[in-house]
Amino acid sequence: MDTGVLNELFADKLMGDFGQKNGRRFARLKETDKGAKLKRVDIFDVPEESMLIKLDRADPPHSLFKKGKGKCRRCDYVLITKSKYKHIMLFIEMKSAKRVPVSDVKKQFWGAECVIDYCNATLKRFHNQADFFGKYEKRFVVFYKPSISKKSTRLPKKTSHAKTSKTNDRPEDMLKYHAPINPSLQSLIL
Repeated sequence: MDTGVLNELFADKLMGDFGQKNGRRFARLKETDKGAKLKRVDIFDVPEESMLIKLDRADPPHSLFKKGKGKCRRCDYVLITKSKYKHIMLFIEMKSAKRVPVSDVKKQFWGAECVIDYCNATLKRFHNQADFFGKYEKRFVVFYKPSISKKSTRLPKKTSHAKTSKTNDRPEDMLKYHAPINPSLQSLIL
């Protein structure tokens, strides 16, 4: 994965944090909102040449677009990485709610996809990188902090839809992950 051109593209303030624990490299997701109940999630087994972009730290697009329909929204992070044989862009949202507001999170993912589309066009025009993100498979995950009292003790059944498509390759099929369990990257990209 060529992170050099991405280092030239993204502002330093948008770069996320990585760490090491028990010989396993992780990407650290942090929520800085004081009212957030879900403050941190670590994604383990992240390859060395990965980038974590904090999209919610970028300047808001309100100066360009009118508010409405969610077009000024975006998710918290995008993890740009490479799994064994594929390039992955993992769009990540963190929620402190007991339930995932699916329609809101979809709009945040759509807005983040628009940012990535803009980045792809910028890489083409200013960095001579045609369709840089075209080789990346997208995955979408929302971490949330469920209520302890209502947490199910049974594993959810797979739906018939999950059998016919990739599990979380579209915002509409996002993976909802109970935090604060710290997952491995492989469990999120299926």
